[in-house]
Amino acid sequence: MELKQRMTYEEMASHMKENSFKLPSRVTVGKYARELGYKVYKPMKDGVVHFFYVNEKIANKE
Repeated sequence: MELKQRMTYEEMASHMKENSFKLPSRVTVGKYARELGYKVYKPMKDGVVHFFYVNEKIANKE
């Protein structure tokens, strides 16, 4: 899996599984994302909190 500017928890956990020996959990995936330069972004939309990791240094390909 390729790193993107904005990734969900599931995408980041999948990337961690492929490139690390650690087992993915909320804590380990968060630490792994911070090591890669990502920050947590939790917008609320229609009363539901969505969970993303955002890295502004990665160029958006869209």
